Amino acid sequence: MKLLGKCWVAFLELYNTFIFSSTSDKSLIQTSFKEEGFQLPSISGGYDSPVFRAPSSSRGSDFQCNYTLFDNGNWVNCSYPDNRGCWLRNRGDPKLVFNISSNYEDPKKVPKGILREYVLDISKKELNQDGVIMQDGVVFNQSYPGPWIQACWGDTVRVKVINGLTKYNGSTVHWHGIRQLNSNQMDGVNGVTQCPIAPGDSFTYEFEALQYGTSWYHSHYSIQYGDGLVGPLTIHGPSSANYDKAIDPILMTDWNHRSAFQDFSKMQFYNSGPPKMDSILLNGTGNFANMFGPSRYNITFEQGKSYLLRLINTAVETTFVFSIDGHNLTVMSSDFVPIKPYETESVTVGIGQRYHVVVHAKKFKEDAKLQNFWIRTTPAEGCSSFERGNIPDERQGILRYAEGKDTRIPRTERNKNVDVLCRDEPYNKLIPILEWHVGKSSKANPTNCMTGSSFDVGMQDALIQEDREKFPHLYGMFGRWAIGDRPLWLDFSNPSIKQLDKDVEAWNKTAVVIPEGCSEDSWIYLLITGNTTQNQAEEGSKRARRLIPAAHPVSFNMTQTNTNPLLSTKLTRKQIHLHGHDFALLQQSEQCYEGKVNLTYYNPPRRDVVLLPKNGFVVIAFKADNPGIWLLHCHIAHHASSGLALQILERQKDIKSSAGWLKQVDDGCESWKKWFKPENLWDEDDVELKYFQDDSGI
Repeated sequence: MKLLGKCWVAFLELYNTFIFSSTSDKSLIQTSFKEEGFQLPSISGGYDSPVFRAPSSSRGSDFQCNYTLFDNGNWVNCSYPDNRGCWLRNRGDPKLVFNISSNYEDPKKVPKGILREYVLDISKKELNQDGVIMQDGVVFNQSYPGPWIQACWGDTVRVKVINGLTKYNGSTVHWHGIRQLNSNQMDGVNGVTQCPIAPGDSFTYEFEALQYGTSWYHSHYSIQYGDGLVGPLTIHGPSSANYDKAIDPILMTDWNHRSAFQDFSKMQFYNSGPPKMDSILLNGTGNFANMFGPSRYNITFEQGKSYLLRLINTAVETTFVFSIDGHNLTVMSSDFVPIKPYETESVTVGIGQRYHVVVHAKKFKEDAKLQNFWIRTTPAEGCSSFERGNIPDERQGILRYAEGKDTRIPRTERNKNVDVLCRDEPYNKLIPILEWHVGKSSKANPTNCMTGSSFDVGMQDALIQEDREKFPHLYGMFGRWAIGDRPLWLDFSNPSIKQLDKDVEAWNKTAVVIPEGCSEDSWIYLLITGNTTQNQAEEGSKRARRLIPAAHPVSFNMTQTNTNPLLSTKLTRKQIHLHGHDFALLQQSEQCYEGKVNLTYYNPPRRDVVLLPKNGFVVIAFKADNPGIWLLHCHIAHHASSGLALQILERQKDIKSSAGWLKQVDDGCESWKKWFKPENLWDEDDVELKYFQDDSGI
């Protein structure tokens, strides 16, 4: 590798074309590197070099990891097909490594990569993903799904987002599961960490890739992501299971032929209940009523090879059970957390959840005819919303073998032991590689740092005046979900991050802000229950939420505010997502919460999205080590939009100093306020601007 004079350049940028998924426009995004005269080493071979092809990048991809600036380039690649747990080793001392056991929670123990720059342009597009036109699509860079954003462990990621919409809608982009350590203002939640990006304006997000694995980015503006504003995000790093090759991220989603905003409006005005989804897409490809004939999403294997598959559920309403006929899956990560590998015939992927799995390709006998196999995305029982009698075909993809010439659809059957019930993967299987001991020790019951707080949570009359002012379309009929003491409503023009000088008592009650006075090494415990009865809901009674100190959690009772007796208040399973943290899952129970818990403190499962069982409860915990105002919400889109969310105000006094520069937030809010006037809104007669935001804002 060439040296520029006698020292390394202070800031290196590698020129490398951004690698896209098959649906992306290659002309619109690239990683930009500007250093002149610097020549990259050849990546043929790629081992024992600080610059190397990312082992989990696409076949034929030249996407490179680059650690030349890290310790003078003394750290080189050590990831081999038979040792994917290793990432970098020290050139001078091979015993020094960054690997699957390294503590990625500590930024001082994460390798230092380079800057990756991208541009995402939001615009409208008529979409035809399954044979039926959806006229109101909103997409990134004129593609659905959006471009694949890639980085390597330890890189800095910078993304400029341009709102190219002309009227009616702002937008923000949330980087799902990214910890955003000391960068709360980059979390991308309008009304919380910024104002919406006004049409014609832009916002540049920047964050450190401390974790590794696969996730997605999506709009957090109301239910906008349901119209197409989603894309995959991968941070290349070590793996706890070996593999030969990798397949591009696989996004599974439900799909409608109308805008998600239309569905939400219908729910409010006509009490229609949850939206009924029309179709299932796999990486943007579907097959509604065979309108595409045999066309399906396809992947190709070579005999005897092993393949990394990255599974992402980007749905609005549906939990999926993923399986491939005739093949087992080796699960090796849940969300951004590497786990001890386990084998199964299927994996249940809740909304917002991700799994890395390895599939071992078959090896056929010489005289055997090669087969094609169905890839199935089966809606989990009780966790989907399709028209009765019109549930889409679960066979949404095809696995083919490279040597085979048979292009016909498969004739295979679903694996015998596929469990289609709606529940997370088995608790005892999700064993993190990097261990957490929750609390001060694994033997002592830890203390909840929120001692002294108490909260009253439960049913609220939807007609109380304060709620009516924020939800003008209630008319005494529409039910609102809540996880705090009332449904969440966020003020787009005055986000929470601009109110940090306020005392908690001065916050608007509909912002549902939960304060805490924790130190950096303290733990926060939350008990989230879902066992409100029909009678309690109809009577509008309140169910106490209380904090019990010393090893017991804060309890949030998730309820539905509902004044329409025709709408059922029966609670369903929820996908609970926490921003700013992975959380330890201390207990997940399908039994009603009756005041007793049986918590696992020693290395419990860890993730950022958990399925709350119907009428059951979960107990989660996280360390108060990331100052910010973080959203906790259900990831079923219409539940979040109707208010099923709260804000956790973590170490309020430290947020500004950790986040630092907020000028971009201030400038964005000024642009939003200038744009926010009746002539730009869907109801130009709404001169008081009361009816523009008819949901929670998320």
